Amino acid sequence: MSLVKVWDKEIKGKLWVVGDIHGCYTLLMNTLNAKGFDFENDLLVAVGDLVDRGSQNIKCVELLSRPWFTSVRGNHEDLCIGGLHDESYKRCHIGNGGDWFYMLDSQAMYNIAKVFAELPIALEVTHHGKKFGFVHGHVEQNNWEDFNHSRGISAFRDPAQVAMWGRDRLDTDNKQYTHVSGVDAVFMGHTVVNQICKRDNCYYIDVGSCFYGRLAVLDLSEFEVSA
Repeated sequence: MSLVKVWDKEIKGKLWVVGDIHGCYTLLMNTLNAKGFDFENDLLVAVGDLVDRGSQNIKCVELLSRPWFTSVRGNHEDLCIGGLHDESYKRCHIGNGGDWFYMLDSQAMYNIAKVFAELPIALEVTHHGKKFGFVHGHVEQNNWEDFNHSRGISAFRDPAQVAMWGRDRLDTDNKQYTHVSGVDAVFMGHTVVNQICKRDNCYYIDVGSCFYGRLAVLDLSEFEVSA
């Protein structure tokens, strides 16, 4: 099973990435308009966690129906999926800003979980000769293809779960993780950082939308790959 979906649609304009939105729809739209995002031609890739903690969760779910928007699956989308049938998931979800989800009727909950289950764990987009990777939390391997075809060694190290929930690579003291070969840059969220944080060719871009009222939105069309 492959973890990575390859984007195969034409991007007429620019490629952009946004950090964890967490139900902050108005903040997203204001930021996009301020940066001159072209809704007719550009593509915005989110690194997951579209919902929870903020107040505009339904509007953020509806983003997935827009032709200019796509996302990978974050751990908060995973909580919506698991919370339908698993009480431990539900408790964890409610404790982390997911109470809005359980106020919906059962059909609405099912429909949202179904949409989230169809999101890829990771996404690969090639634009202007550069290959970009997008994943919510963690890339375990130091090679993009190895990550794509990784296999779990136990139920607790399922590759998809590690990709959505893991944080280990952000620890600069952990020498296990180096440059991810086979891709120019990887963008991740999940862990709130004061400012965009770079480790090797991995960029962490969750700057705390629901906590600090700010979103990292980057134009990748002119992105300079650095060592």
